[in-house]
Amino acid sequence: MPVPRHSVALSSVQLPVTAECGGVTELRVHGVGGTPPDAVLGDLAPEQVSGDAVAGFYRSSDHRASDGDREARLDVTRHVEVYSWGGLTSQSKVRVLWLALLPFLLANLAGWMCSATTRESSWRFRLHRLASGLGALALTVNAALIAVLISADVVAYQTARAGLARHQWWLAPLGWHLVAGHPARQVMLGVLVPALFVLALTWLASRTWRYEAVRPPYRIGDKQKEPARKVTAATLAAGLADDGFWDGESSVRLITWLHVAVVAGFLAITLGVTTKALAVTGSAHVVALEWIAISLGGATVVLGVGYVCLDALGALPDELRGRLPFLLGPGGAALIAAGVFAWLQPAGPTPRAAELPAMGSVIGWTTPAIAAILAVALISMLLGLPGGSGTLIGGPWVTLMLAFSVLNTLLLGAEIWVAHLVGPVTSNAADALSRPQGKIYLPQVIASGVPLVAWAAVLAVLVAGLIEGVRWLGIRQLPAGMARDYRDQAATFRDPVTGPRSHWYWSGLNPFSPPGDQSGDPGSGQDWEQKIARTKFLGDAAHDATWLLWGIIVAQLVMALCVWRLHLQPPVVIRNVGVLIAGLALPALMAFLYSAWSDPAKRRTIGVLWDVGTFWPRSYHPLSPPCYTERAVPELQRRMWWLHDNGGRVALVAHSQGAVLATAALVQPGCRPDGDHPALVTFGNPVCKLYSWGFPAYFDRTLVERLEPGGQARVSDWCNFSYPTDPIGGPVAKDLRQADGNPVDHGLLDPAECYYVYGQPPPSAKGHSGYWADPRVWNLINQIAAGQGGDAPVAATRAVPSLEEPAVPDQQAMPRSSRSGGLVRRR
Repeated sequence: MPVPRHSVALSSVQLPVTAECGGVTELRVHGVGGTPPDAVLGDLAPEQVSGDAVAGFYRSSDHRASDGDREARLDVTRHVEVYSWGGLTSQSKVRVLWLALLPFLLANLAGWMCSATTRESSWRFRLHRLASGLGALALTVNAALIAVLISADVVAYQTARAGLARHQWWLAPLGWHLVAGHPARQVMLGVLVPALFVLALTWLASRTWRYEAVRPPYRIGDKQKEPARKVTAATLAAGLADDGFWDGESSVRLITWLHVAVVAGFLAITLGVTTKALAVTGSAHVVALEWIAISLGGATVVLGVGYVCLDALGALPDELRGRLPFLLGPGGAALIAAGVFAWLQPAGPTPRAAELPAMGSVIGWTTPAIAAILAVALISMLLGLPGGSGTLIGGPWVTLMLAFSVLNTLLLGAEIWVAHLVGPVTSNAADALSRPQGKIYLPQVIASGVPLVAWAAVLAVLVAGLIEGVRWLGIRQLPAGMARDYRDQAATFRDPVTGPRSHWYWSGLNPFSPPGDQSGDPGSGQDWEQKIARTKFLGDAAHDATWLLWGIIVAQLVMALCVWRLHLQPPVVIRNVGVLIAGLALPALMAFLYSAWSDPAKRRTIGVLWDVGTFWPRSYHPLSPPCYTERAVPELQRRMWWLHDNGGRVALVAHSQGAVLATAALVQPGCRPDGDHPALVTFGNPVCKLYSWGFPAYFDRTLVERLEPGGQARVSDWCNFSYPTDPIGGPVAKDLRQADGNPVDHGLLDPAECYYVYGQPPPSAKGHSGYWADPRVWNLINQIAAGQGGDAPVAATRAVPSLEEPAVPDQQAMPRSSRSGGLVRRR
């Protein structure tokens, strides 16, 4: 086991010894899944040199290059570190509770998914920001509306009206002395629940502001760093290349207060309107409270919407932004006035209405407003379609619709569960009131619509899976180019092999005859070729998610329209299973992840999507899960700065999501010291395959060109590896060049060879995780690191075989550094 000797332990923090930072440092950045430092470094006891228990930098013993490799510029002795950031997203099992905020996460993502055409036009981009901002605000109001339906309508009003409140211990507050017999007070308690729920979400969001509070590094000048920007990151013209892109503490605070104030105003209006419908008599002073509540609540909502509109139009000065928290005043005052008005209502019998009086009016004007916002978002998406080939078609709108779909399906499903929990349920208003002990009334649109909408999503997924399965089964052969490369590679390896040894090596393309024997069945290699070809198909299938998402939304819209206009009544079994799906899907997923949290393979099932979703700043919806990148990118930049100021040079080696973090850190040269020129090696890189597909306005050609050696990012060299079987990573740009003139992209065959020793299993594809143990990758990493270690450029020899130049795994031909301990198996 290596014995680290590179840092000194102080009482509160560990700082690396300055002398040990000199020379080249290979700084690794892992991908999703929370891979521990010891697995990335291949060291049982790496030593932390920076950071804390959540995320930090760990160092192993130095990598030692042999004299021959060092003299030939094939390798260099260097320090080896890893940035372990997995704790920011997957440190604790409690993190699975963030799944409850999935709709808000999708709404925030929708704002970042505009097309490049939209962002290039100022008025189209303003329209997109307007639609996304209002859509996020409408989603919060939608959540509050359904929460009121559950707590105020079903639980507070209908259980009392039906005489069911006394049968449930958790409904005891409705029977308290000061509340029983006062329908308005009971409804007030019901509205208090969503108000407390929003406050709990706000508190939870504020607990994660510590990520946004991490300031990006800056050069020391005549004055201190300027205060954090109040505008959101989405308004910055340079996008990820802006030095303040990851400095969002002030902006996320402001839009948090905006959403809280608007929800308070909405709840005040709802409580005032419904309580007025329940009121029997009242003095003029009491009635005045109602008008104060409704007026202040309406003014708060209008001011909140106006803020979003002015912000999208770019007509909002910073002085006015700073006064946004004052909007909490009228919102809170309106809610208090509505509560006092409800409390002062006299006792009386509960009105004989199937549902909370006037609640239909609230739904009646809230639903068209949300529909109008979604229509604006649809228009904005359609205007940005030209020039969007190769991207997620209609990404902003379909993702926003998915957010509303998930929210309404889950919460309305919860309403059905709660209704069945408190008593018998009916969709007939007369039946709900006809018996001495009534029933809980749920409109047919909810009772039948929610199960059918859930079924529509399931059927859309099944149909998409069936289509992909049929396509997968139809795969028989590798593409002609890959098959030719494998045959040429096998021939190159086979020709020098003579004697008895030749009979030991068999080809996956023709496994039933030794390489020197051509008498076997030409098609006998079909099984191995078919297996690799199908793996490659799965590697290319990620972009088929476009049709899956559109299929889900279209199927749900059609089903909802049929239920609304045609009054579909599903069979009892179908309805019950649909309710089960709607109500238990999210808790079941949470339970699965919680129980499997210690298994990296299972945790990784949603790790990719989750890390993509929480990569972006909370510029559109402040209640989405925390943006870990607001801390990870500045920390990575600060570590590189420390190494530079202590005489070091950095070779950044990044895998998967780590490659995205490395890209975000390097495209901001203002957050790095003058004169640093780090080298970059990426593999399993999703920057273009996934991020340019889903977020084309921000991960575009201009951003990638900054990383080309000699470009604006001041990168000395860059090499990107990719497998055709990788479902996540891929190439970046065909015409970008390394410092030695070779292409930046290196496409590697996977598996590396098609032949194997008789009696052993044929080689299998490594997919997304095989790069860490691939000698072809580490040969070039050693060379690039050697280029960082001296004045001479990297040797202009192409040492890494690509798809055009197949690999020959001759151990004697490999550099000694790749055969001796430089490789460790890691994710």
